[in-house]
Amino acid sequence: MRCQQFLTTIQGCVGNGTINGPRATVLAQNANIRGGWEGWLQAEIAHGFLNVAGNWTCDREWAYPSTNAANPYLTYTTVGGPAWGVSNNANAAARADFYLRRNTGVADDVYIELKCILPAHATPIQDAWNRFNADVVKQQTLRGGNAGLNYVSLLATFGTFQAADVAGPNPNLGWYWAGGRTAYVYDVANNQVTTLANVAQGGAPRLFLIAVSV
Repeated sequence: MRCQQFLTTIQGCVGNGTINGPRATVLAQNANIRGGWEGWLQAEIAHGFLNVAGNWTCDREWAYPSTNAANPYLTYTTVGGPAWGVSNNANAAARADFYLRRNTGVADDVYIELKCILPAHATPIQDAWNRFNADVVKQQTLRGGNAGLNYVSLLATFGTFQAADVAGPNPNLGWYWAGGRTAYVYDVANNQVTTLANVAQGGAPRLFLIAVSV
């Protein structure tokens, strides 16, 4: 499953009430939420997929597999720069925040990294984008050890899009990602899934889910 289909599926789940979009909007802008709300959103997404055809399973903190039978797990480090490795020790494995797979019908799965905006942060939007960018870098790096996986980085943020906020540590971040990959956006208030390039800057503050297939 690629990121556009993933967001479209979430859009449908919000529409039929199996994912609580209004509650996500509250959590994304309330500064009294201080410990993060990723776990709640993971559970909501899992609940939505339980109601999608295909008998889906959701696993949290799922190890990234390598292509090396003797060392079946990918490892990840940022010491000295992002790098991947392999290990036969499951405890050393790099892990996705959650892993979705379809058990019946056409095989489909996706390894997802998730970041949510922290409303109490001094610069919440830029902080969220910087952490999202770190996930993209992680998954781009892990592709070196297993390019056959479906990798998706996901950000839940609230506010408006401004160039200074989305630039992050890489000034090329606003619209496209390394390798020509396009970021997609689910605008929850306007009930639209589109590319990031098509989202107007400014406008009314609202909840956005941004995803990129890595």
